[in-house]
Amino acid sequence: MTFSNKILDWYLINGRDLPWRKPHNTPYRVVVSEFMLQQTQVPRVIEKFHEFLTLFPTIQDLAKASKADVIKAWSGLGYNRRALLLHKFAQVVCQDYNGIIPNNTNELIQLPGIGPYTSGSIVSFAFNQPSPAIDVNVRRIYLRFFEGKDQGLPGSKKEEQKLYELVQKTIPEGESCDLHNALMDFGSSICTRNNPNCENCFLSSSCKFAPLYQKDKKVMYVMEKKKEKGVIELGKHVPNRIFRGRIVEWVRQNEKKEVKVSDLGNIIKKDYDHEKDWLLMLIENLQKDNLINFELKKETVIMEIAN
Repeated sequence: MTFSNKILDWYLINGRDLPWRKPHNTPYRVVVSEFMLQQTQVPRVIEKFHEFLTLFPTIQDLAKASKADVIKAWSGLGYNRRALLLHKFAQVVCQDYNGIIPNNTNELIQLPGIGPYTSGSIVSFAFNQPSPAIDVNVRRIYLRFFEGKDQGLPGSKKEEQKLYELVQKTIPEGESCDLHNALMDFGSSICTRNNPNCENCFLSSSCKFAPLYQKDKKVMYVMEKKKEKGVIELGKHVPNRIFRGRIVEWVRQNEKKEVKVSDLGNIIKKDYDHEKDWLLMLIENLQKDNLINFELKKETVIMEIAN
């Protein structure tokens, strides 16, 4: 039995029931889920996915919505810029494609917020076409199984092309959607990054990585995460995106959008200490990203969600 058949058989029994998967998946639902799943845990996405689709049940509803309403609906997911990109994606699709999401990677990758992985995932999950969607999980599984490497970061252009061709060869006809879903679930439950369960894995007998890991009992390569720009809060490095999210959340929740700069600093940072330049930099960047509008009057800042 081939690698793909074993994965698919396992998935039939152990696959997660997620609201953007078959039989409920549509191209629009898949697109919304893909934007939400970037940097956000699945349980949180499930909760927000239902809320978001209640507010914007169709791509036309999303395209017609105000930017402020979309950002408000995104509350709790973080990385608010994704909401703007999803909103713009919907507007472009409605304007240029009559509301019909393209079913090929060449057109998709030209749309707002769409990169190589997302274009492949939409084509695979929404249209069941044999287009590899290679994220850190898929890369890790294939390089472990076929090459005995434990690698999460992309390799050279030549290596990535080789991996793309390998994944494409393993996609059974008419089962791209199920195979990619299976790989996602397998990577999150068995072939995990830090503690792969090789001893109980149904692929271990033919996996090139399993005997190496079982011998040393350690992961040979762990993907290094690039340290994000940020500041120290209560002795720990906290990325600026966290504070940006707190600012946007405060604007969402407060009718009175006028606040002293020092008070806002104390609201978003637990040990704020006269860091006005840093705080204003965050606010200015939020405006550049079209998330908020603001006006500074002496020591007071007036903010609102951008329209």
